[in-house]
Amino acid sequence: MNRSTAFFFDEMSLWHSASAHALTLPVGGWVQPPVGSGHAESPETKRRLKSLLDVSGLSHHLHMHSAAVANEADLLRVHGREYLQRFKALSDAGGGDLGPQAPIGPGSYEIARLCAGLTIAAVDAVLKGLADNAYSLSRPPGHHCLASDAMGFCFLANIAIEAAKARSGLGKVAVIDWDVHHGNGTQSIFEERADVLTISLHQDACYPPPPATAAKTNVAEVLGWGRTSIFRYRRGVVTTLTCMQ
Repeated sequence: MNRSTAFFFDEMSLWHSASAHALTLPVGGWVQPPVGSGHAESPETKRRLKSLLDVSGLSHHLHMHSAAVANEADLLRVHGREYLQRFKALSDAGGGDLGPQAPIGPGSYEIARLCAGLTIAAVDAVLKGLADNAYSLSRPPGHHCLASDAMGFCFLANIAIEAAKARSGLGKVAVIDWDVHHGNGTQSIFEERADVLTISLHQDACYPPPPATAAKTNVAEVLGWGRTSIFRYRRGVVTTLTCMQ
C-alpha cells in the first residue's frame, strides 16, 4: 500500500530575525559581531534540511504545502489576548526582547502566526485523510512558550495551539516532545487538563535551568492520562520507548 507524507514549509518562516547575537548573547560591549546569522536559533539549519530534501530528490516523493497563518480564534485557545497584543506591538515597533532569551525583530508576530498555521495544517491534513502522516518544518519554535510569556526563542506555543484545536474534534490528544530541552511551555499549558497528555523527553536541567525545569529525578514520572509524563536523562541514549498503546 502506498503511503503519503505531507511536508509543510514556507520560506517566510525562516525570515524571522532575532537581531545580531553571538549564540544567545546580544552583540555589543564585549560581544563581537559574528560572521553569518550568529544566533543559536538560526534559520540556516532549517534551510539546509529543506535544501537536502530538494537535492536528494526526496521532495518529489512528498506532498509539499504551505499554509495560511493561524487565526486569532486558534491562538486564543492557548494564549491570552493581552499577550498577543503585546507581542504584535513589539513586532510592529521593530522588535526587542519579548521574554527571557526571546528576542524578536520586525514582522516576527506575523511569521510566528504562519509557523503556527503550518503546524495546524499539517495535523489537519492527517485528520482529514489527505495524508497518512505529515511534517512541518517551521520556525520560530514553540515548546518553551507559556500561555502569557515568551521564552527560549519561542513566541507562540505551536503544537499546543494545534493540540487545543484538534481536541475540539477528538476525544483525547497526546503530545510527545523529544528534544534536548524540556518542553516546559507545552507541559504548563496542559498539565491540569484531563484530555491532553504531554510527554517530554529531554536532558536533565539543560533548559530551562532549575528551578524552572522542575527537575526532580532521572526516572519517569507518570501521572496518568491527561497529566504529564517526564522522561529525563543525563547524556545517555534513549533507544526504545513505548509511550502509549
